[in-house]
Amino acid sequence: MQKVASIEKPIERGEKMIEINPQDAQTWYERGNALLEMGRLPAAIESWDKAIELEPKFPEAWYNKGLALRKLGQLEAAVSCYNKSLKIKPENPEAWYNRGNVLRKLGRLSEAIASYERAIELKPDYCQAWSNRGNTLANLEKYSEAIESYNKAVAFSANYCEAWYNKAFALRNSGQNAEAIAAYDKAIELKADLHQAWYNRGIALAEAKLYPEAIASYDKTLELRPNSPEAWKKRGTAQAQLGQFAEAIASWDKALELKSDDSEVWYNRGLALANLKHLEEAIASWDKTVELQPENTEAWYNKAVALKKLKRYAEAIVSYDKIIALKPDDPNLYYQKACVYAQEKQADYQKNSPEAQATSTTNAIENVKKAIELDPDKYLKMCKNDSKLHTIQKDVRFLALFQGKQ
Repeated sequence: MQKVASIEKPIERGEKMIEINPQDAQTWYERGNALLEMGRLPAAIESWDKAIELEPKFPEAWYNKGLALRKLGQLEAAVSCYNKSLKIKPENPEAWYNRGNVLRKLGRLSEAIASYERAIELKPDYCQAWSNRGNTLANLEKYSEAIESYNKAVAFSANYCEAWYNKAFALRNSGQNAEAIAAYDKAIELKADLHQAWYNRGIALAEAKLYPEAIASYDKTLELRPNSPEAWKKRGTAQAQLGQFAEAIASWDKALELKSDDSEVWYNRGLALANLKHLEEAIASWDKTVELQPENTEAWYNKAVALKKLKRYAEAIVSYDKIIALKPDDPNLYYQKACVYAQEKQADYQKNSPEAQATSTTNAIENVKKAIELDPDKYLKMCKNDSKLHTIQKDVRFLALFQGKQ
């Protein structure tokens, strides 16, 4: 209440002054400033409009109106106000800087850079302008130029945490991973609770295959943001790279508690479970993957392999059929499917089921034939010698596939 009361006083005085001299542009301008401070943006704009009406060449009124319009999300109108202000008073670096910020938000990146450069001409040590120029260059993927801009920012302000953080991003994207890690370290030194820096430092360390260090960085992220599904996800990925599959699964389970629809986590979790020989659980994980991402051929393929290992041949064939529907010209899929049918024939033999054996043999040969049609050089030789097809290799239909072919 104290703060609001203290702000109201100049407005009250302004109202009295307006009554005395309603033609005083400065009074309307100051009234607008007080309203801006209170967050009453439309009313502030009305006051500045009155000041501009009385004194059209009032650069500060145009400039403040631009600030308020930006806060209201009226970005094109804000740029127009900055332009009016700068036409009257072109030597205002703050106006050029804020104009650049709005242009960047509008996606007018080249114009934004030019605006930051005008601010820097007027104020060479304007570290925020150097930094945002770097951000805009990074948006354009001009990382080398962006890094130069960040270097200028930290040269003028060595403790400018945001510039160090954004420099690290540009360095990582330009393939300078070690330098990026050093820049993240500097940002963290300046602001130890900057969770984004800890997280992205972890990514840079993982890209450098420094997985234990990456995990430690994700742990710091999670101390600051324990409910970050992305940090749990990346932590699990780094643990899996170290062969710590049980630990990775625990991390991914935490990620899934927070964000259950991440198909990539379900997929990787399936891989880790398969590495631990927990095939039933791996299949369940891949089922979730394809539920969320039906065209994930890798998940369907891994599921098929796991089902084959469990001798669940009919289900494995269904999975191969799902992939074939998405990739009908891949000969390996038909070949793998043929191998499953051949193994199914062996199981049918053990069950003493001649009719089922005959069906499995026919299906196996048809799929071998399709693989050979798509890639004869590879699959003619392969299927002749592959022990997985031994149950069908003496069948006359199988032998006929080689007639007239070397």
